[in-house]
Amino acid sequence: MNFDPADVQALFARHYFYFAALASLGALQIGVSIGGHRAMWLIPHRMTTRIFGVALIVAGAALFFLMPLWVEGPWKAGSVESDSATREWGLAEWGDLGAARNMNDIDGGLSGTGQATWFPLGAAIAVILSIGAGMVNRKLFPGAFSEPVKSEDIDGLQAADELGFPEGLRHSWRRFKRELPEEADQRLAESDSWSITAIVWRRRKR
Repeated sequence: MNFDPADVQALFARHYFYFAALASLGALQIGVSIGGHRAMWLIPHRMTTRIFGVALIVAGAALFFLMPLWVEGPWKAGSVESDSATREWGLAEWGDLGAARNMNDIDGGLSGTGQATWFPLGAAIAVILSIGAGMVNRKLFPGAFSEPVKSEDIDGLQAADELGFPEGLRHSWRRFKRELPEEADQRLAESDSWSITAIVWRRRKR
């Protein structure tokens, strides 16, 4: 192996992050378009948002697996057939793509820990981009959104859809603080009725 495993790991991590972010963004767009949550649409039209979400997932996968064709790395044409420790640095050919990403983590491939780090980061970026796009769309295309309806019965993404994301978040937080004590008391009362102490006490009273 004539390259530093740390360089390989950085390359794999960067490419995997692109894949995770694009795929997460696409899956999120499909979900919010089906749910009708306009506050997180990249495009202010339901079907277009859904189609764009599918395209993002496909693009993420294609980018990850096809990048060895134009980005140099430990997958030089013909070298991926050998052990990952003896690969050469360079560009891959079409016939090498099936094995180009199959590399041992001790030689610089992406480990499970690395995947568990980069995938949530990519998903978080996808959520932030969706929220930002929804806020911009609300400003640029107000006709695609209904007029704000300040209701005490809405919260979460529904509140964000009706009121805009910042105001929806504040509305949901106020409702959460108002209803938390009553909800907590109710749940504690329900759980206490089935506690070991309550069950034993009821049996003793029989």
